[in-house]
Amino acid sequence: MITAARPIADLDELREHLQYAIGVELTTIPAYLCALYTIEEGTNTAAYDVIQSVVLEEMLHMALAANVLNAIGGVPSTGPVGDGPSPVPVYPTKVPFIDKIPEIHLQRFSKAALDEFVAIEFPDDTSATSADEQQYGSIGAFYEAIKVGLREHCPHDVFDAAKVSRAGCQLTPDQYYGGAGSLIEVVDLRTALDAIEEIVTEGEGAPSEVLDQTADEHVVSGAETPGRLTGSHSVDDLDVLPGGWKMYSHYARFAEVRAGRHFRPDQVIGEPPEGDVLPTDWRSVRPMPLDPKAETYRGTAAYAPMVACNEAYTALVDAIYRSFNGEPDALRDAVHLMYDLKYRAAALLNTPSPLDDEGTLGPGFEYLRQ
Repeated sequence: MITAARPIADLDELREHLQYAIGVELTTIPAYLCALYTIEEGTNTAAYDVIQSVVLEEMLHMALAANVLNAIGGVPSTGPVGDGPSPVPVYPTKVPFIDKIPEIHLQRFSKAALDEFVAIEFPDDTSATSADEQQYGSIGAFYEAIKVGLREHCPHDVFDAAKVSRAGCQLTPDQYYGGAGSLIEVVDLRTALDAIEEIVTEGEGAPSEVLDQTADEHVVSGAETPGRLTGSHSVDDLDVLPGGWKMYSHYARFAEVRAGRHFRPDQVIGEPPEGDVLPTDWRSVRPMPLDPKAETYRGTAAYAPMVACNEAYTALVDAIYRSFNGEPDALRDAVHLMYDLKYRAAALLNTPSPLDDEGTLGPGFEYLRQ
């Protein structure tokens, strides 16, 4: 089982880390989608664009982590990992090995939700905490351990063997369907490290040094990251925020939404944004409950649509994992399933709750094959 008390011991333990790396990225997506889906249509357009761009990149990060796991002979799975839990979350949830990440909830677009998102994405490379050495101090420390583990436990023959045992399981840029960043096909140690760096640069795991960058430097460092398989990488149009200029890391984008202001180009990222106003209306939001569960509504007319939404989420997760396991065309299925999930979630958010006169139903993102 994952522990931060010592370096990654062997190849099996490295594969466990990568199973949970996929899970970390998956865990954030429903939380961000709840905030996205609860925004009233036609309002909070800047915040909507930001959250949507981050969701697309989290999907990319899942695929990158899966490519690395497949490249070293692992098998991406939704089942229990070793003697630990499934990487598929049950909300509210704590990431089981990173204590600095707060408990993650499914909640409406709100200041509390954005505080949670900023904390999840906060640039940090802290090592294990003194209070509990079985925990990583940050996502940055977790991904750094993976990079060290790749260098120490993955000679050429590991990658060569995986090309046979996991043949056909690498997702390629041609198969990825959206979002910023590069989907890297992992074939050796260099491309494995490039894939992890792609995840770290865009979002979770960024080093604390970026907090001392100006906004202008932050854009440049994110938009041009040399040394990847395809050379320098430019951020695509999905990363253009309202106002026409680009902000690269998830932390910086969420910090702007939370503050209701953009960073000034000469302002340090670690400070509260003080630039142009980013219009935010915290009232134009569907009143979904915190962490909705289908079982809460058993015996009411709400139970069946809640279960149906969970079935749509389960089908989506299963399609994504099929794409990680030699069925790349399942990504096309995932696109359709994503729309089905969105429509079912929207229907719930427009349905008055039988248990709360002032609230609605909401998506529970309950995976039905734990």
